[in-house]
Amino acid sequence: MMCTPTEKRDAMSRACRTIGVMVIAGCLLVVTQGCEKWLQGTKTTEQGLVKAPVTLPGEERVSDDIVVAKAEPEAARQRTEEMQQEAAATAGSGLQDVFFAFDSWTIADGGKQALGTDAQWLKANEGKALTIEGHCDERGTQAYNLVLGEKRAKAARNYLADMGVDTKRLAVASYGKDRPFCRERNEECYQQNRRSHLVLRVK
Repeated sequence: MMCTPTEKRDAMSRACRTIGVMVIAGCLLVVTQGCEKWLQGTKTTEQGLVKAPVTLPGEERVSDDIVVAKAEPEAARQRTEEMQQEAAATAGSGLQDVFFAFDSWTIADGGKQALGTDAQWLKANEGKALTIEGHCDERGTQAYNLVLGEKRAKAARNYLADMGVDTKRLAVASYGKDRPFCRERNEECYQQNRRSHLVLRVK
């Protein structure tokens, strides 16, 4: 049976459309498979090139979607060693702490005697410098105790300054209730935590 020119033209048009649809479907399948592999965490291309997610300096990638800051164990180790040296130097110096009443930064008579001894030591050791730490017991909010600890540290610094010690040698820091000396919940323990602690700096 012979086909007319019109029928031949229609048959060729249908064939071309079918082939075009098949080509488009094939392309979509390839693209979809590639996306699925990427979403599943595949990091290599067909050529074997690594496509690792971007990690910024100072970050460490735990997984494809989790990034954390890199730990700095060397800095932490050095600070721990420095704190140990400061504690040993402070204990050997004989410097005395100042203790406070509840919710107070007023220096009592016992604290004044302790600071008088500390001032004499500092005058005899001109090259030494201190950090005066303000501490509180566990009662009250963190924010309130940080302010109270700062007031206690500054009160001790100001008293030493009045005794003739150069304030450039006296830094202050407040730890609020974060670094208790005693962890029992009674008044005797609370009294030990309400203090200005003098720390001899090693650097």
